[in-house]
Amino acid sequence: MAKKMKSLGGRSLSKKTGSKNDMNKMLQEAQRAQAEMQDELDKLDEELSNVEVEATAGGGVVKVVATCDMRIKDIVISEEVEDEDIDTLKDLIIAASNEAIEKANKLKEEKTNEISQKFLGTLPNFGA
Repeated sequence: MAKKMKSLGGRSLSKKTGSKNDMNKMLQEAQRAQAEMQDELDKLDEELSNVEVEATAGGGVVKVVATCDMRIKDIVISEEVEDEDIDTLKDLIIAASNEAIEKANKLKEEKTNEISQKFLGTLPNFGA
């Protein structure tokens, strides 16, 4: 199609520099936004490693403290469970741990969505 056609006044069909420049500019903006978003997500991960969530089980006899980077920081067991068997204690620890991890995941997801919306909201709509 790069041939000049007489019916089009001798103009080349392959040179649509305006739309090509617009597309390149849009691509550069998207890449810049992606890099900025990744930087913010990396900062968020670092910040969340210091944010603690806690969960309890068994009416508060077992408490688990975790960070939002999915690390268990502490497990507090009330003296009330001295009479409980080991299997019951394990179940309480597992339940509290799972709840703490769920809370950490939810908080991380909310913060990540905030960052994503901040950047995705600035991109043009591609007919979606």
